[in-house]
Amino acid sequence: MNKYALVKDGVVANVVVWDGNEATWQAPAGHIAVIADEFVSIGWGFDGQKFSAPGPEISPPSDEEITAQKVALVQEHMDAAARALNYDSIANAITYADEPAVPKFQAEGLAFRAWRSLVWERCYEILEQVQNGERAIPSDEELIAELPALALPTA
Repeated sequence: MNKYALVKDGVVANVVVWDGNEATWQAPAGHIAVIADEFVSIGWGFDGQKFSAPGPEISPPSDEEITAQKVALVQEHMDAAARALNYDSIANAITYADEPAVPKFQAEGLAFRAWRSLVWERCYEILEQVQNGERAIPSDEELIAELPALALPTA
């Protein structure tokens, strides 16, 4: 008794066990019959020499997953800009906006606060376009490139 994988276009379409005369059995039209071991099943691939189990199905990310990933990316982008000027984060930099004791810090705080609003406005516009099917999910680099630039005050 042999187990046969019925392969069509490189994929196992069915599995049969045949215990009769092999000369009287034929694979259905468009299929090839290949003797298979006990583990081969429907959905496996066949490259002409060997079978391979299918990989895990990869489903597209949900709108919530896309949003969470892109929001985290944008937040890190803004925090990195603030850290480049020796602030702990953008949230920390913004606290200086209402503090007039050191005009340089206050001006930077105001610039960061305005930039944060513009960045989130653009980020959410892009994410809405993605969710509405108006555009593809941008790569991380594409998303950052589409965000407004930080305009720091000159000395």
